[in-house]
Amino acid sequence: MEEGVIVVTSNGRIQFCNEAAASALAIKSDELLGSSIAELMLKYEDNDEFFELILDAIYSKEKVCKTIPFFADDDMKYLHVTTSMLSEVYDANGLVIVIGDLTEEIKLFISNKRLANQVINLMDSFVEVMVTEIEEKSTYNANHTKSMVKYATNYLECLRSEGKLSELTNENTHPLLMSIWLHDIGKLLVPPEILDKPSRLGNSLKDIQHRIEITKLMLRLKAASNPEEKNDAEAKIKAITEAEELIISCNAAGFLDDEKLEQLHNASKLECLTSDNNTIPLLNNHELEELSVIKGTLTSDERKVVESHVTFTRKLLSKMEFRGDYKKVPLWASSHHELLDGSGYPDKLTAEAIPWETRLLTIVDIYDALTAEDRPYKPPMPPEKAFAILRDMSKDGKIDSDILESFYKSGAWKRE
Repeated sequence: MEEGVIVVTSNGRIQFCNEAAASALAIKSDELLGSSIAELMLKYEDNDEFFELILDAIYSKEKVCKTIPFFADDDMKYLHVTTSMLSEVYDANGLVIVIGDLTEEIKLFISNKRLANQVINLMDSFVEVMVTEIEEKSTYNANHTKSMVKYATNYLECLRSEGKLSELTNENTHPLLMSIWLHDIGKLLVPPEILDKPSRLGNSLKDIQHRIEITKLMLRLKAASNPEEKNDAEAKIKAITEAEELIISCNAAGFLDDEKLEQLHNASKLECLTSDNNTIPLLNNHELEELSVIKGTLTSDERKVVESHVTFTRKLLSKMEFRGDYKKVPLWASSHHELLDGSGYPDKLTAEAIPWETRLLTIVDIYDALTAEDRPYKPPMPPEKAFAILRDMSKDGKIDSDILESFYKSGAWKRE
């Protein structure tokens, strides 16, 4: 037999052993035969676990099946030990021990596991480099990712402590957390002047103010050289100054109503003077479009550019090969703006196509976006107000209400 076989009598002495058993234990057959397990335990102290297993099996009369380390010839083996009671009719009078040497298989497994860990460490290093690059480009986006990972880690640990984790996702939560680290990697390809646009006009405001300053200067020169035009010039300066104040106010406002929009359109028609005395409108079409954004800072075209980051995320991650537990990382990471009712982007997926992991990522993403304290274009929102908005979204069928309430009750969202 390839397996080693040892028979131990009820008094704990070895009655039989084959060559395979002696080879596996690296103990000669002559030494094994007739020896008691207790004697061998004293002589080979490094292998107490093996001999204790046999003694326990003798006294408990219960079957044992276990793989344990075994030290022999200055080397460590891995032996798979199976015990069965040797009986005559119904009276047990000994123990049969079958020994299989799994050393090569387990060493191969350990080697593969070590290699897998090296690959995971490499992926972690890659993620760290990418997040560092995002941080260089946009600090608040890097903070956003780190906050999301913290919230998700706390929540997953809460589920684990309650024994619910395996019901919802994998016990190995590292792939899910990696998808969170990578979910905004596509923002590396979004122009920073759009990604971090703090106001409606962004850098355009300086151009408009420069235009206004030139106009005021030209009007004052005209008034100085032609006194009869003084009143007209002063009226125009007053009008353009009021327009500037309106522009600055609307540029930073959280919301613009119809009255403000009409005032902006009227102000945009005012004429400005250039240094060579030509006339140009106060606002060009693009600047008026930027200022006319009702809520937020992005025009519809700019919003499309920002939304394209999920497509970029998918393309970047498609260049990497994710296997095993990590196979779905690209899907989870690139779908965090999909909504259950199909109104999300980029693929307008519906509930049946959106896994639990993505549903959680979406909720955590929205929560942090609402409550973040470092956004250049808006103040932070209190947690309770943020959850009120999330609950409205769940009522509208956009996000998972069960995950939302579970996340809320866990307290994983609380800042330290």
